[in-house]
Amino acid sequence: MTNSTHRVAAGLAAVALLAVALTGCGGDADKDTASGTGDVASLTTPSAPTNATGAAVNGRPQLRLDTSDEEESQLWETYRICLHEHGVKLNTGQAPGAAGTGTGLSLDPSGEPKAAYVACANKMPLQPPELDRDKNVNYVSQWNDYVKCLRGRGLKIHSLPDSSGWTYDDGVADPTNGLDANAMSQVTRECTMETFGAKK
Repeated sequence: MTNSTHRVAAGLAAVALLAVALTGCGGDADKDTASGTGDVASLTTPSAPTNATGAAVNGRPQLRLDTSDEEESQLWETYRICLHEHGVKLNTGQAPGAAGTGTGLSLDPSGEPKAAYVACANKMPLQPPELDRDKNVNYVSQWNDYVKCLRGRGLKIHSLPDSSGWTYDDGVADPTNGLDANAMSQVTRECTMETFGAKK
C-alpha cells in the first residue's frame, strides 16, 4: 500500500464520505483542498463569528463534533448542488472521482469557475471550533492524543511535524490493520470525541 497523507476533518465521517465532500469542493482553500489523489483534507478553516446557538453568523452552517454522517453529508450535498448550479461541471472521469455510495454529486475538482465558489461560500460548512487550532488552545496536545488513540486502535500511522495531519508508517504491509471504510469511520469518530470532545 502506498504511503498517503491524511488530515481529518470535523465529525470525521467515513473516509469515503469525506472523499465525496472533498471532490465536490476541489481546489477551494478551506477544508476541501485536496491533493491530486483526493485523500488530504485540512483540519483548519477560516475563522467565522458564531452566535450563541453555534450557527454561523455569516450564514455558513456550523458542524459540531457530534454531527452525524447523514447531517454532514446533507450539508456538503447542498454545497455541491449550489456549486453545480453555478457552473461547476460534473466529474467526467478526467480526474479522480469521489469514492462513496454514488448518491451524491461528483464534481470536477479543478476549482473552476471560481465565481461559483464565491457564490456558494455561505453554504460551505464550517468545521467545529475544537478542530480549529486558532480557536482551540489545546489543539496540539489534543491532536497528539488523537493520533495516539488511532494507533491504539491498530492504525500504523504517525503525526506530521506540524500536527496538521497524519501519514501511514512506511514499510507496513497493512497500515490500516484490516479496517474497511466503515470501521475507519467508526474509529476516527470515536477518537475524535474521546480527544477533541474532552474538556481540558
